Amino acid sequence: MSQLINPNSVVPMYKQVLNILNEKISSGELKPGDKLPSEAALIKEYGVSRITIRAAITELVEEGILARSQGKGTFVSEPKTSYRANDLVGFSKACIMEGKTPSTKVLSVELVYPTQKQMNYFGITENEKLICTKRLRYVNDNPTLIEINHYPSRFSFLLEENLEGSLFDLLQNKYHIQIVNDMRSLEICYPTKEEMGLLNLKKSTPLLLFKDNQKDASGNPLFLSKQLYNTEHLKFYF
Repeated sequence: MSQLINPNSVVPMYKQVLNILNEKISSGELKPGDKLPSEAALIKEYGVSRITIRAAITELVEEGILARSQGKGTFVSEPKTSYRANDLVGFSKACIMEGKTPSTKVLSVELVYPTQKQMNYFGITENEKLICTKRLRYVNDNPTLIEINHYPSRFSFLLEENLEGSLFDLLQNKYHIQIVNDMRSLEICYPTKEEMGLLNLKKSTPLLLFKDNQKDASGNPLFLSKQLYNTEHLKFYF
């Protein structure tokens, strides 16, 4: 039996509909990915106008609780993980703090020759190879982030380490290296075909590209990091 809308309430009718839908989502009656009934069905169920239904749905869409799909209908959104844009604690800990489960797949670990920018940052010559790690990071089993890091040769110990966990924890707890973000930049970019496959994107969707210069507490360069974020499952706060 559907909940009744009270036209005499001080709460606007569209808000009453919104609250009912919100409660159904919070209780699990409507789950992420479920399709919402049609406008006609909702009008009949709650005995309100089309304008009222549309106002309720529009607000839920704006809040990210619902998502419209052209030609398909309106669906319950997958809750996004909130992630600190300044990256003070690292990806894994940020996920755990939000009640999500992080996991990692190591795509590659190899030695590469440095670019001019990398040579300048690390103070090395063109003949000194860097350690390059490429990892795919997940939030609740959803591929969310491609991370590419470059380290100087003194980090050769990483070649023997299991990199499927938190890099911050590994460096800080095992090697007592304190990570300090020296500079972080943000750009919008579009994925390559390979990146679309890794992030399970059905079409070329804009990604957030963060680039970090990481130093230790004494100001010595540690590593350079590039992170491509699929924001379908993620949102940032400052």
